[in-house]
Amino acid sequence: MQALPGAGLGRGPRIRALRPKADAYVSGANRTQNFGRARELRVDSSPTMRSYVLFDVDLRSIDVQQVSLLLYSRTRSQAGYQIRLISERWRERKITFANAPGASPSFVPSGPLRAGAWKAVDVTSLVSGNERRISFALASASRKGADFASRETGLHGPRLVVERKEEQTTSSSTTTTTGAETVGIP
Repeated sequence: MQALPGAGLGRGPRIRALRPKADAYVSGANRTQNFGRARELRVDSSPTMRSYVLFDVDLRSIDVQQVSLLLYSRTRSQAGYQIRLISERWRERKITFANAPGASPSFVPSGPLRAGAWKAVDVTSLVSGNERRISFALASASRKGADFASRETGLHGPRLVVERKEEQTTSSSTTTTTGAETVGIP
């Protein structure tokens, strides 16, 4: 008997969508104010606003094919935003512009955004596969900025989609003998 594709024992699904453990935005205009309970995430260049999103996901035990960040955009933007990896820890109800962690110099651009639509961005190049947690900073070089739904909104909150590589399976066959007839079952 052959197992259905993706039905391996002891393995989770090949694609998992995860909700964030924390998210918040920070504002250069309010350097010590915390926006961890806000229903939106914001990015802008004037005044400077950055957003932070944290996911609890253990990538060490899986062979990752692709990792994508999904955000629900409330605004239209031709410039989009940049996604950078964060290595330092931060807390949703404590983060401010003044104490926000620094981000990696490398980034992935989102491309243009449509209002009222999900935007998926491939962030595989930012992750090493050895993370237990993945944290991103979102920023924009545009003065028009962009707003996204935060996790506090529920269904429209950010998602991290992790797709693992398909396992190479070997097929086996079982042969059953009934009288003089042999039947092969692939």
